[in-house]
Amino acid sequence: MRSWQIFKIWGIPFKIHPYWFAILFLFAWSISNQVNFTLSDIYNTKEAWIIGFLTSFFLLSSIISHEVLHTFVALNQGVKIKKITFYFLGAILQIDKYCQTALGNIKIALVRPLLCFATAFILLLISNYSASQELISINIIFRVGILNLFLGLLNLIPVGSLDGGNLLKSIIWYFSGNKNKGRNFLNKVNLSLSFFLLLFGIVCLFRFNFYYGVILSFLGLFGVNSSKSESQFFKIENILKFSKVSELKLKPLRKIEFDSNFRQFNTLIKNKKDASDKYFFVTNNGRWTGVVDENILKNVSIKKWERNFVGDFKKPIDIFVNVYNNEKLWITIERLEKSSEGFILVLNAAGIPLGVVDRTKIGNFVMYKLGFNLPSEIVKKFSFKNQYPMGIDLPRIIKLMKQKGDL
Repeated sequence: MRSWQIFKIWGIPFKIHPYWFAILFLFAWSISNQVNFTLSDIYNTKEAWIIGFLTSFFLLSSIISHEVLHTFVALNQGVKIKKITFYFLGAILQIDKYCQTALGNIKIALVRPLLCFATAFILLLISNYSASQELISINIIFRVGILNLFLGLLNLIPVGSLDGGNLLKSIIWYFSGNKNKGRNFLNKVNLSLSFFLLLFGIVCLFRFNFYYGVILSFLGLFGVNSSKSESQFFKIENILKFSKVSELKLKPLRKIEFDSNFRQFNTLIKNKKDASDKYFFVTNNGRWTGVVDENILKNVSIKKWERNFVGDFKKPIDIFVNVYNNEKLWITIERLEKSSEGFILVLNAAGIPLGVVDRTKIGNFVMYKLGFNLPSEIVKKFSFKNQYPMGIDLPRIIKLMKQKGDL
């Protein structure tokens, strides 16, 4: 569903997702029910609904104001934000570039929790020194203050993408000088907490409350899977950063001598194993001299095939995007995505062609490094479509790594 823009600051649109209105109603309903249940002797049903709705509304307003200040600090630390969308208790930021320093990330991570605590302190102070605690306005102020206190504590939990998780890994990064140490440690903390939550949920499932046990078990299982996915993602990043083209099994070049006529050329085409291959590399006594496309046969009458030679129709090899065999894998993928042919030519240090590499070759190499040996049937399927296996989006991962400053 499309989000609605509420305002725009520093060129960044701040939007609200339509689901927020449903959650707003449910949250207001939950609070009004609580008021009716615990304070029915003070407030009637109408007043309970007013308290519920205004509490929800002002809570959102405080979250929005906190996010504006958080955005201001993030921009000052070099972050480039495309848009921000609110989902009631938080916001999702679409970021084009992340902060590149540990200290900057620490400052960014501290903004939201500190603003929540400051808001809670002011509101609770107002409600505490109010002459009458039974006023609707004071009840709302108190509840918004408590909820801000809860959000501040929630944000400091060192898990996932919460501010507490970002703060923990940034502190480790700052003192160790190694960005990946903080990230690895945070993932281990997430995994440990998720296992604990899963076990506690299972205990609740059979010993205490079935409903809460199911929820806690589900959250714990989700956390375990997320941690494992993060570990796999980190492994992929290391493969892309440190592996070289020379480690890949290249697709061999199809050769043809420059003095071969078109009839001989046609025979080679009929015997080819891969229907997607359409190029032959021309050689002259073992030396590479150019490349020909099998479609050149269509330009010459069959009667003249005996008198036409492939060497007369060759094109220079440098028409293809190429890469040296000592190049990093992530650079190779970037160049591959710029190629209109779906493959790139691999050269040795002397500039001599060694073979070609495509998406399937790279994808299979990454999967092998991760410990997966794909069946030949699946490999052939992705090879025919020239796709990265199993939906692994390596270009997007590289783009994300660049945004985070890892490349």
